[in-house]
Amino acid sequence: MPAAAVQFYLSPAAEDTWTQVARPWLEAGRGRLSRAYVVVPTRGQAHAFKQRCLAEGVALLGVEFLTPGLARKKWAALDDAERPALGRELLLLGLRTLIARRLQPLAPADPEWGFWKSLQSDPERALDDFDELLKGGFRAGDFPLAPLASVFCELSAWVDARGYDLAPLQAEAMGLAPRAPDAPKIGGRVLVCGPGAELWGEFFNMAAFVRRCADVTVVLPAPEFRGREGLDEKWIDLWRAVLGAEPRMLEPAAGPGSGCAGVAALWSGAGEADARRATVLVGRTRADEMELAADLVAARAAAGAENIGVVFPAADAAHLRFSRALARRGVAFVDLLGAIGTPPADVLVQRGLIAFQEKGCRLEELLALWPWLRAIGAVTLSLAEARRACERAFDATQSHAVERALAVWRGSPRAAPLVELAEKLLPVWPEELGLADALARFRAQCEALALEPPALGALEVFAKRSPELYPRATALAALASFLPETNPVRGAPGRGGFARVTLTTRRRAEGVAWSHLVLVESNAGVWPERRPESCWLTDAQREALNARGRFSLGLFTTEHRAALERAGLAALARDATDEIVFTAALHDDAEPELKLAPNAWLERVLWARGADDADGDLEKVFEREVREAGAGSAGPGEAADWHAVWAGRRDPARPFDEFFFAGDPARITPASLTARGIEAGVRDPAELWFEGVLGAGRVGWEPLARARRKALGQRAHELLARALSPAQPDPRGFGEMPGPEEARARLAEGLAELRSRWPDDYYWDSFHAELARMCAVLLENVHALPDAGPYVATEARLPAGATVPLGSGAFPVTGRMDLVRLDRPGWKGARVDVIDFKTGSDRPFSAARMAKDGASLQLGVYLAAARSLGAAHGRVWMVKPEPGEVAAVGAEELDAALGMLGRLDRFLVGGVYGALTRDRSEYSPGGYTWPLACAPIPEAVLRAKFAATFGAGDGAGGEEGGDE
Repeated sequence: MPAAAVQFYLSPAAEDTWTQVARPWLEAGRGRLSRAYVVVPTRGQAHAFKQRCLAEGVALLGVEFLTPGLARKKWAALDDAERPALGRELLLLGLRTLIARRLQPLAPADPEWGFWKSLQSDPERALDDFDELLKGGFRAGDFPLAPLASVFCELSAWVDARGYDLAPLQAEAMGLAPRAPDAPKIGGRVLVCGPGAELWGEFFNMAAFVRRCADVTVVLPAPEFRGREGLDEKWIDLWRAVLGAEPRMLEPAAGPGSGCAGVAALWSGAGEADARRATVLVGRTRADEMELAADLVAARAAAGAENIGVVFPAADAAHLRFSRALARRGVAFVDLLGAIGTPPADVLVQRGLIAFQEKGCRLEELLALWPWLRAIGAVTLSLAEARRACERAFDATQSHAVERALAVWRGSPRAAPLVELAEKLLPVWPEELGLADALARFRAQCEALALEPPALGALEVFAKRSPELYPRATALAALASFLPETNPVRGAPGRGGFARVTLTTRRRAEGVAWSHLVLVESNAGVWPERRPESCWLTDAQREALNARGRFSLGLFTTEHRAALERAGLAALARDATDEIVFTAALHDDAEPELKLAPNAWLERVLWARGADDADGDLEKVFEREVREAGAGSAGPGEAADWHAVWAGRRDPARPFDEFFFAGDPARITPASLTARGIEAGVRDPAELWFEGVLGAGRVGWEPLARARRKALGQRAHELLARALSPAQPDPRGFGEMPGPEEARARLAEGLAELRSRWPDDYYWDSFHAELARMCAVLLENVHALPDAGPYVATEARLPAGATVPLGSGAFPVTGRMDLVRLDRPGWKGARVDVIDFKTGSDRPFSAARMAKDGASLQLGVYLAAARSLGAAHGRVWMVKPEPGEVAAVGAEELDAALGMLGRLDRFLVGGVYGALTRDRSEYSPGGYTWPLACAPIPEAVLRAKFAATFGAGDGAGGEEGGDE
């Protein structure tokens, strides 16, 4: 290497690196302003360096910390390469396009079809393998699978044809090519500190950087075992070849058995094993484990611990719990994992727009987009109303396409917001389009919704260089890849600054001298985690390629990666001076019946601590370590109070109270109820509570699905309303009923109009035939009703003032009736027949069943409301689509039929509702469900509590409704 000065060291420990190399190197720049760089594996090491410099008063003026990725930017800017490296997102665009082209002429029966479909479903992993192949010194043609070699060779040519380069090839060329003496240099000093063999993929980025510097110092971890030609020794040989210098071993400051080296030996097998500096904390659940760990860290920090590292396998739920627990205890900490939140609402809308187009502009994606559109003020219609409109349009068209639903929405003033939005989002993008066209369309949709278009600089530049057509799904995937999926949480504790407690990961914690190290979630299956073998480049294929590779490291297998992780964990422990803490959980929070086991390292620690009295039973040894966690910030009284509430909700002998669907009746009693809501509420008060009291109606998230009986019923109701509506209704909707001939003619006209909207196939022929027969029979049954009046109102809503009789007084009720026949055009003094069409129910209709379990109570409520409006006499009819299938409940039976309203009166007067919800399982049919935040309670417990609240004779519920 043509550098003026090269220093190359091997360090046995992090403390030796700091005291013998890093600190003297930093002190050498004190007092003069000069540029200096420190290259570290991750930003975790950079933060640890800065924190130690702050603690020991080491100046960092002019020093810039770089990770390998940032080092690449430095040398790339210096050389100003004409061919930029193509990013991963655009490589995926090219790969997906090439796969789609290979699939286009194939049929599922073709032998190659399965291979390309599999690759299409997992292009990211295949691209990872391609990246590793290039970084290992191989090329696309070296893929053992011929189809894979073919497609990646074509991808390489595709990249080259558009004026780009592959980043690993560019880095390799820059890292290996000799530099002329007069070639421009980055300038200043550089210290490369602590990269291990795991950073092999970034080696050429670092090599290219140091080749452009004049004063280079490199410190690598000393190999764990000497003379075995392991990965760490091969790593050192690579640096020796690049630097052109022999490494010098630093003298270890501490003896072989000092610090926590004994705990490390339990894991690595190198040295004398000793568990005396190991502490074990086991909580009953993961939440308990985090509380115990937080207590320990707080105690160690209060006792003066210098540098506590808490290592997490990932930024998971346990990490969030732990950071909150530390914040509650007032412990200052630095969080290098960071709290991850959702991106801004604008970005979520943009991602929703992409998903909407990707799926072909369906109703489901429109509904998924709706809450985010409300969040930015683009729409005001509630999600419940939007879902209702989408369901009606789907039932009318039997199509998921928004384009088909648009015709239905245009006929409804209430659906105007949906029409306005759909016109902004349609049409569906072409099956193939250019990137520039896709960007223009996407930008136009963003502008239509008053969204700031995202910065897509690299994609826009590439679109100018690549005018070809891409499959719609591929272009949309490329767009989506440039939009962030997560966003850092602003104001989260632990962001920025320095503290003696650091939350980090294993890779970011390596190479740092910790006083105390806490390894959380030390359960089997959590860490160490074995990366699964790739199907596109298997371990056996990697070994075969390594045998003929250009570089000694080549391609890592799963065994190599596992060995590197084991070595990294052992190095972490050796670098800790005072204590290693293992924390684990006995049970999984999500599955309380599932017992967890310790991981392999914790197992060895437990045995080393002495487990002779457990008869060799590891499960007993592990359970013996369980400790009870405190209540955190909540006092003992608060915890006991909340436990009492929890237990009371599940106690069958305890009545419903203010913690369970109850409240002050003066504040929670609704102003009115719907007839349908009354029927549902007396059978299960939970429905009345959520919809009537809280006004929180259930909004379905399930995909829209065809239901033939439901669709037939809805169309039948619409056609009958059209056939029987009065020709000249008065302002209240009443008028003379059309005669049988006129009604039949209107029905035939409506049927013909409907048939013209549907596809010309056998399914819709049969649907039309069944609908025609159903409507004809229902119409005949309506005309055959005895003593029914000549006046009629269709789809008639109960007017203001309609009430139902309760013991405490009349209660306002609303609702809409299918058909009302009267002997005069008004309610007062009329003889009224309320008619309800039932196209999907085979249950008998009677006053006795209505009184027993509330079956069809809605119809009784309609008749009671008519009586409250002044009707002199009345009947309520259930009319079914079979000749003569009619049943009635008369006014003389009404008082007995409305017996279940006594239950409603008790709810309203006392403010206590309770629940009678049936047990649910994944196999149970649809029905009302409580919000996800409510824990389900067995039906038997609910019935017992209901009886304890309202009396032993009032705990039975009715059978399920479900009539159309």
